[in-house]
Amino acid sequence: MEDFQTVKTHSIIEERKVIYEWKIDQFRSMMRFSMNAKKNSTIRSPDFSTNNKPGDSSWCLEINLHSDSESPANCFSIALTYCGSHQSLRANYSMWIIDNEKNKQFERKGNYIFDNNVGYNILPPIKMYELYKEINKYLPDDTLTISLELTEFIVRSNTSQPTTKLRLGESKQIVDDLKHLFDSKEGSDVVLIVGDKKIPAHKTLLVSRSPVFSAMFKHKLKENRENEVNIPDMDPDTCEKLLEFIYTDNVTDFDQFFERLYEPADKYQIPALKKVCEELLYKNVKVENAVQYLVLLDRHNAGEEFFKYILDFIAINSKKIIETPEFKALEKTNTELLMTIITKICSIK
Repeated sequence: MEDFQTVKTHSIIEERKVIYEWKIDQFRSMMRFSMNAKKNSTIRSPDFSTNNKPGDSSWCLEINLHSDSESPANCFSIALTYCGSHQSLRANYSMWIIDNEKNKQFERKGNYIFDNNVGYNILPPIKMYELYKEINKYLPDDTLTISLELTEFIVRSNTSQPTTKLRLGESKQIVDDLKHLFDSKEGSDVVLIVGDKKIPAHKTLLVSRSPVFSAMFKHKLKENRENEVNIPDMDPDTCEKLLEFIYTDNVTDFDQFFERLYEPADKYQIPALKKVCEELLYKNVKVENAVQYLVLLDRHNAGEEFFKYILDFIAINSKKIIETPEFKALEKTNTELLMTIITKICSIK
């Protein structure tokens, strides 16, 4: 018997944003010091981040003061430096100087892959005499004010714990026999009535795989007396797929049915099927269906890891998801879940 492992990884892009303002007092004096010393110097801002926490999201600004001994045209440039825990980080930026009327001056926009601890010049050298022409406008009270709007993009990957499966090699006769039994319905002793369709089945398999079916047939209920079970909340195709899993531990075309199978898997207490459905919800989540999936997971007491992952996905992509009809409907249909989502969104801002 040979065993093998399955490891699943799902990467999503986390988008985080910060608007940072930095004031430097006595800026003309700083420039004079650099000019008199006839050497370049640097002023560094305090570190800041997009989530107000040190670590993977640390940044700083640097003003580089340039003094050219051969020319009175002293100037300065402004660089942005990433100093977090990643080797590099993608980001969009917009930087400007704020004048005395709170207007933007010398604005520069762009995007860049920032290498760790390597400054990138955003504002090219600005000659001091350009500021001196209107010094009260650009340096009110001898203060230079720089503003930066920064959006960083962090790749987050969630890797499931390896699951070990057994491969039976060439000995799979029992699997083939059960598949034949499911297809042929030979020796069936109960009928499932789903809509206008009657589906033959075998009590023994239903009882052994589902505590709910077991309770029906072990007690003196109508289903046990008449050997018929009415299934009012499932369509015939989904019921066939449910039976296929009960018989074979497998579902053909699973990708087309996992959303519809999740509720009956929970109702009929088939944990193996429920878990596989949750894994596929996890794998297939996107902006358009995230709220729908979270509602499903919440209604059917999903595994914590899957509920948390979908909740995190919604929070990270909240700008788009809060505009969907499904999210807006929560205000009327599930205010408790709505508050859970809002609390999560606020926790990552």
